[in-house]
Amino acid sequence: MALWFDVDDLVRYFGFNARPTGIQRLSLVLFRELQAMALSGTPILFCRRQATAPFFQPVDFPALEARLSALIEAPPAMAARPKPAWRLPKPGWRRHLPLRQRASLGRIARALRELASAGRDLLTLPASHGHVAGAHQFDLPGRVTFAPGDWLINLGSSWNAPYQPAALAHLQGSGVRFAVTVCDLIPELFPEWSAADTLREFRTWMSDTLPAADFLFAISRNTEADLRRFFSQNAMPIPPVKTLPMGGARHMKTVVTPPPLRPFVLFVSTIEVRKNHALMFRVWKQLLARHPDAQIPDLVFAGKPGWLTNDLRSQFENANWLGGKIRFCESPTDAELSRLYQQCMFTVYPSLYEGWGLPVSESLSFGKTVAASNRASIREAGGDFCTYFDPENLTEATDIIGGLIGAPERIAALERHIAQNYNPPGWGDVATVLVEAIAQYQTLPPCEQLEGQIPMPSC
Repeated sequence: MALWFDVDDLVRYFGFNARPTGIQRLSLVLFRELQAMALSGTPILFCRRQATAPFFQPVDFPALEARLSALIEAPPAMAARPKPAWRLPKPGWRRHLPLRQRASLGRIARALRELASAGRDLLTLPASHGHVAGAHQFDLPGRVTFAPGDWLINLGSSWNAPYQPAALAHLQGSGVRFAVTVCDLIPELFPEWSAADTLREFRTWMSDTLPAADFLFAISRNTEADLRRFFSQNAMPIPPVKTLPMGGARHMKTVVTPPPLRPFVLFVSTIEVRKNHALMFRVWKQLLARHPDAQIPDLVFAGKPGWLTNDLRSQFENANWLGGKIRFCESPTDAELSRLYQQCMFTVYPSLYEGWGLPVSESLSFGKTVAASNRASIREAGGDFCTYFDPENLTEATDIIGGLIGAPERIAALERHIAQNYNPPGWGDVATVLVEAIAQYQTLPPCEQLEGQIPMPSC
């Protein structure tokens, strides 16, 4: 029995982006651990889909990882003030134009800047070529030949390029098993937070791919509950589900760094509506109204601009980024992110809904407490090492965050608690749970490979 891990979504993603989001970070770190298991003799291999279904291309993962690591750690993209892509043109001759024309010009300017940014990203790793550093390639020659009993496993965001039902049926008809990792069902649960094309792709994936899976992995108990609810509401039999324990981001190296020039609170996230940056903007505005500026630290947003954020951009610009109290570090490298985590007072994570909440785990792995949303899976990620608030309650969020800012002894106590008691599983442990779950499923006779009858290894 060989375990084939499909890395196609990574190749697709980095064909248009130079920095990973939480899903890609999760995939990469698990693939690294799985590659280490392969070197020790576990039958683990990597592949990606070819344009001609149902064929798959074998992949040299170390070569792919080398190329992606070079992209992720490319020269810094940090900024002490908002990047140009998040800044509107300064008022000048435009203010003499009618309001409608000014608005149109603003939309055109933003579109051109975003197009230029997308064009730059297109140069990083064309998904159709498969080139890595130098003359090496990560595609191995030939096609994957699956044997009966083999597994095809997708750990990433398979929804944005769903498998063709006929291709899956062909593989499963030849005795190949299929497993999918589900990070969340957010586009289905909250369609208002997604673009129309995202929603279409996600619903196709939910209707075609999920029911076809032999096995499902969830990244949190909350996501598992959402999955079970979805299958129940649609009167469909659910495949076996295993919730994977999430690791503690131990792949991030801790180095000694000088203290920051000014104290700051950190918010790591893609800039999008669901992540609730608007709440943090209002919280900081309230804090600055209550206290002298010198008593309020800066708020640093670290991440890449996402979708449905034009109104948010305009709010920040119109308020002059609260006099520089809000700062933006666009698409930081892992090294930059490491420094930000180490130098911040604490982090915030006010998201309205999450499949897990990797920035919470990352923050704790650096010994930093989090003022976090109390929604969905975020409490699973943060445990009793964080302070929680209702992400739709401005007063409560302001009181919680302001209370931490004004109580360094409280922050110090939480950091001691983290140092003494935070002990998440390593990513190698997560990979082991995944492989053992598949192996245990494989040993059962077909009549017992039913939901609720599979004893799973504890995590």
